[in-house]
Amino acid sequence: MIKFRKKLRIFIIPLACTLLVGWIDPASDMNEEGIRLYNEKSYDEAISKFADAQLHLPKSDILDFNIANTHFQEGKLPEAEKAYKNVLRSKDSTLKAKANYNMGNTLYKQGKLNEALDFYKKAIELAGEKAGNKDDEIKGIKEDAKYNYEFVQKKMEEMKQEQQERQDQEEQEKQDKEEEDKQEEQKQEDQPPEEKDSEDQEQKQDQQQKQDEKKEDKGNQSGQQKEQPPEEEKKESPPQPQEKREMTKEEAERILDALKQSEESAREMQEKENESAQFETEKNW
Repeated sequence: MIKFRKKLRIFIIPLACTLLVGWIDPASDMNEEGIRLYNEKSYDEAISKFADAQLHLPKSDILDFNIANTHFQEGKLPEAEKAYKNVLRSKDSTLKAKANYNMGNTLYKQGKLNEALDFYKKAIELAGEKAGNKDDEIKGIKEDAKYNYEFVQKKMEEMKQEQQERQDQEEQEKQDKEEEDKQEEQKQEDQPPEEKDSEDQEQKQDQQQKQDEKKEDKGNQSGQQKEQPPEEEKKESPPQPQEKREMTKEEAERILDALKQSEESAREMQEKENESAQFETEKNW
């Protein structure tokens, strides 16, 4: 990747100096000042100088190229891409080859790998059209574009392989999970009835405990309400006294006879006890 980044900086500004020889002084001076600021990495000020030069030469491919390169160094890739597209219409095949090469670099940094390959390929073709030219710069464009083309192509193959490996790993994890679930189901089916009953009992106990907790919570809530006293038990009313009435003569005589008989029975029993007591004395010889 270090070598790739080094090649990314090969074709930047130097061409502008030679092609602006015939410019009138204001545009030439501003362009030269922009190049100096670019080399000092003062990119915002360099853009300003190139833009001022465009006021004098609005259709200059060289200024578009310098502006595009400056945006690239700032990391403003969409702006650089837009500026490079203006240079792709240039009639200068060398400048056009450089613009295609740098456009490929810009697209690569944005993750547009397939499009980057197309521009590297175009740069190789444009440089190849001047194969008979002994210009080292043209040869450098072709070699660097070819290197970057192969680099990006290899990078895409690696990404594709990594993606396939991730998919295979996810599929394997899915199969392992399904196999694990099957084994767990089989284990439960093969489990002895006693253990199943024990597990069922534990589940029932857990459910019962949860229900008891819910009831307890409800009881705590209802406990805040005032309890109603139980209804008092009904007491039986005491029996009412009967009204007193006078005794008849016949009833009185019957009561007296009963008393006399009772007294006579008591005297007879007492006499029998006294007689039997005389024969119960202990012998004393």
